[in-house]
Amino acid sequence: MSRPTLTVVVPAFNEAESLPHTLAAIERAVPVPAEVEAVLVDDGSTDETLAVMRQLASSSALQVQVLARPANGGLGAALASGCAAATGDVVTWIPGDGEYDLAEVLPGIQLLGEHDVVLVRRILRGQAARNFVSTIMYAMIRVLFGFDARRYCGIFVIPRERLTSLGIRSRDVFFTLELALRCSHRNDRIVDIEAEWRPRRAGRSKVFNVRTVIRNVGELVAFRRQLWRED
Repeated sequence: MSRPTLTVVVPAFNEAESLPHTLAAIERAVPVPAEVEAVLVDDGSTDETLAVMRQLASSSALQVQVLARPANGGLGAALASGCAAATGDVVTWIPGDGEYDLAEVLPGIQLLGEHDVVLVRRILRGQAARNFVSTIMYAMIRVLFGFDARRYCGIFVIPRERLTSLGIRSRDVFFTLELALRCSHRNDRIVDIEAEWRPRRAGRSKVFNVRTVIRNVGELVAFRRQLWRED
């Protein structure tokens, strides 16, 4: 089997119900499924997520890897595992809950010739509380890093070699923001595209909570200090 041109990482925690729809949407979105790798990362699920992943791997037209993490480590840890296992020339990711459609992310690949990384910004976002908290976080990021993080949903499209060179250290939800901030700090050529946020098919979000927000604030300050030391 030829090496894939694109790797789509799909992190999931207790997403047994949503995953078949998510993988089917990936197959529909790509022109040649056999040339695309899907890395399905089970982040220590307590439901049938891992079993569903293995079933999908046996029947999918995509090249599928299944990674089973022994314990739930959060989005960043799952993404780090999936990105490390990627073999495609270009790497992106889609959450296992189906909140974003890969078809709206794929146009970013065509922009990589003139740009180093593509960041996806959401068209729609729910929950007023999240908007209030996000406004505070965005202001902090702008002050500390001079980077506009508004509506950045965390999804990126990036050449695998460039992703590896960034040396992302976070293994928390900060992983995706660290990627954007490192690219901005290096003056990489960044371009944005938009994708619509959709209500998840089942269950509740596992990312947003007060503890996550507090950790993110701490990581922002620590990362700013780290960049100063690196400079």
